Amino acid sequence: MATVETPQETAVNSGTHESNVLFNRALELVNRNRADDARKLLEMALEICPRHPGYLSLYGLCLAIESEDYASARKICETAVRMNPKDPLSRVNLGRVHRLEGNNAAAYVEFLSAWKLDRKHPAPALELSRMGIRRPPVFTFLPRKHWLNVRAGQLRTQLLRTKSRIVS
Repeated sequence: MATVETPQETAVNSGTHESNVLFNRALELVNRNRADDARKLLEMALEICPRHPGYLSLYGLCLAIESEDYASARKICETAVRMNPKDPLSRVNLGRVHRLEGNNAAAYVEFLSAWKLDRKHPAPALELSRMGIRRPPVFTFLPRKHWLNVRAGQLRTQLLRTKSRIVS
């Protein structure tokens, strides 16, 4: 019995061998902080397979890194997420664009939704851990960088670490 693919699944599965090779090389270049070279390879892959959400997502990230055209990059990544909403990597790339843009709240939402889609995938977990969670200042009526808050925070951290060592 044959299954019928949705248009999104067709777009996802329509990558040719040549476009997949270009994509994999581009992914390797992005990981090596060479987004300009990766963008060129992704443009070639998108000529072969223009509706592939994975290619679009990585292309949007490269565009944000290289040219700092955040509005276009965000639109491209959002299109990729709409095409394949269950792909955590598309959401991670959209979150990375948000972080580059300076919108950490939107980035956190995207990373969290990617993590909820696949809790075992390392990319959303890594991005969430990179963002970290800050404790509130000890003295909320003083600025976070005030010397008293800084020192009291250091003491609080030492006490919590000592307490966890004693308990375990």
